[in-house]
Amino acid sequence: MFASARKAAAIIGDPAFFWVVLKALALTILLFAILFVAAQYGLHRLPITHTPFLDTTLAIVASVLLIFLMMFLGAPAAALFASLFLDDIARSVEARFYPGDPPAPGAPFWRSLWLGLRLFLLLLSADLLLLPADVVLPGLGNLLSLVVNGWFLGREYFELVALRHLPARDVDEIRRRRASSIAAGGILIAILAAIPLVNLIAPLFGVALMVHEFKRYTHEELRP
Repeated sequence: MFASARKAAAIIGDPAFFWVVLKALALTILLFAILFVAAQYGLHRLPITHTPFLDTTLAIVASVLLIFLMMFLGAPAAALFASLFLDDIARSVEARFYPGDPPAPGAPFWRSLWLGLRLFLLLLSADLLLLPADVVLPGLGNLLSLVVNGWFLGREYFELVALRHLPARDVDEIRRRRASSIAAGGILIAILAAIPLVNLIAPLFGVALMVHEFKRYTHEELRP
């Protein structure tokens, strides 16, 4: 997995990959800008109590809630947008590192979009459900969130990548055989996704990582 991670990190400097990163970041920033404008509109519609202290407190609480919302949405939103550029990322990785392999038939756009949306909802739901554990048991709760998010990220990114090459039944079979390795890759992605700003490119790194992991699995199984 670490060899795959090094290769995935190396692709970040590739010009084709760089433009994909910019497009995904632009969509993520656009989403946050829309949220910010909507929040500002909501703040101006807050009820006025004519009590300066209470009005100020309501404005501060609303602003803090917005910050937490953006923190919660950062990684899931980046993951969703990464799925939109899955083929671009995967092709860049495969062209650079696996030029001799047959090209992938590709996955239907709507399937990739659905998997990306499913990952967005799974991550958001898991983070909300585990929020009490994060508050009550800071260290243990954070570790639990990391493992759960890592499991989802590994599973979903591997499926996104593998379905470009294989039918769903074959993908499920490989995923079951390589479950521990895929989960470890997912936890690495989750660690990066927990770092502010880095979390915006973590999903793109995750797609590149799973391309290398998929190639490693299939090459090993085809090896005599």
